[in-house]
Amino acid sequence: MRGRGHGLRAALVAATVLTAALLGAAAHADPGPGPGTPVPPGQTPGQRSVQIPGQDAVDQAKADVADRQSAADGIQQALDAAGTRLHTLLARAGLAAEAYDTAVAQAATAAQAADAAQAQAIVALDAQHQAEQRLGAFAAETYRQGSDMAAALTLLHAGSLHDFAVRRQALANHDAAEALAVNGTRQATKDATSARRQADQTAADERRAQAQAESALEAARTAASDAQVQVAAIQVQQDALLSELAAAQGIEIGLERQREAGLEALAAQQAVARQSAAASASGGSTHAQPPASSSGGATTWTPPASPASAAPPAEGAVRQMLTYIYAQLGKPYVWGGAGPDVFDCSGLAMRGLEAGGWSFPHPAQWQYLAMHSLTYAQLRPGDLVFWAEDPANPHTIYHEAVYIGNDRIIQAPHPGGVVEQQSLWINGTPSFYGRP
Repeated sequence: MRGRGHGLRAALVAATVLTAALLGAAAHADPGPGPGTPVPPGQTPGQRSVQIPGQDAVDQAKADVADRQSAADGIQQALDAAGTRLHTLLARAGLAAEAYDTAVAQAATAAQAADAAQAQAIVALDAQHQAEQRLGAFAAETYRQGSDMAAALTLLHAGSLHDFAVRRQALANHDAAEALAVNGTRQATKDATSARRQADQTAADERRAQAQAESALEAARTAASDAQVQVAAIQVQQDALLSELAAAQGIEIGLERQREAGLEALAAQQAVARQSAAASASGGSTHAQPPASSSGGATTWTPPASPASAAPPAEGAVRQMLTYIYAQLGKPYVWGGAGPDVFDCSGLAMRGLEAGGWSFPHPAQWQYLAMHSLTYAQLRPGDLVFWAEDPANPHTIYHEAVYIGNDRIIQAPHPGGVVEQQSLWINGTPSFYGRP
């Protein structure tokens, strides 16, 4: 994008230089003597007085051009360096935004796990209380009747020796089962309480991680914003220098051409004077023909036409997705935005996928890892394209966009921008391609 802007400015400078040169040449042309104007010595009537800029004026104009060209080159280098730094900072800010979105999602999952552990602990504690109440009631009844009397009354009702043995074993089993139930329930309560504490600790850790990620994101945003301001300021300086350079080039070219034209005109006048003198001396007359003049036309620069927008395909879920994505064009970029009025890159993709019936998380890295991986040759409208700091590691993805066909994308680009349609290559070669 920076290269195209520089090319446009160069074309404008060239056009300005050519215009200034033509105007300069016209402005310095001598209209010649008017009626009744005395003819200077050595000239015949009808001859034009020739005004020729000195070589020192031409050299000074060239020096001014060189100075301004050097300043313009220096500012271009500064702009290139600032642009590179801005690209790096925007990538880092994208990674920070991804880390923040991931921390938010993990904190929400941890909070849900903590709530579930709390509910489990409450259920286990209630079960423990009920078991202890049953065991307490049994112990109280045994105490009132006496342990031997309770067993004897139970056994006296036995109808046979076998029945007696069964009832006796049942009493023993009952005592053991009650004791085992209480012990098991107590252990379950301890486990549930421990799990709840662990879940609470994990949730607290995730909240701290979320806060740290938010702080890192804010720092990255500030750095990227400062870099954008710096680039804008350098561009203002560059525009001013290019204007000065164009003006200086116009003056230098105008003086150069005026000097050349003046010398040629002077030589032609001297030739005519010599011919007139020779004709007078021989008694004849010779009509000198004016020197032929040539005129050149300026070539105008026409910017290339933008490629036509690709219409969303009329098919199923992809059509619904792209219909939604197209409807968001022009809405502003906001870090972490997920609609309906503001978006970041992954928030736009997530809502578009939802419109098509798919469910994906907010972080771009998670989206890609949950998709089918593609190659460039397999791309079709509705697919997602991703850019990563390390093209071999999807965990370094920092930006994504929706592919709409014809090597075009729709993206939420960066702070200060809006959802826009752009070339697939606007952010460099994509690192990954995915399909829901």
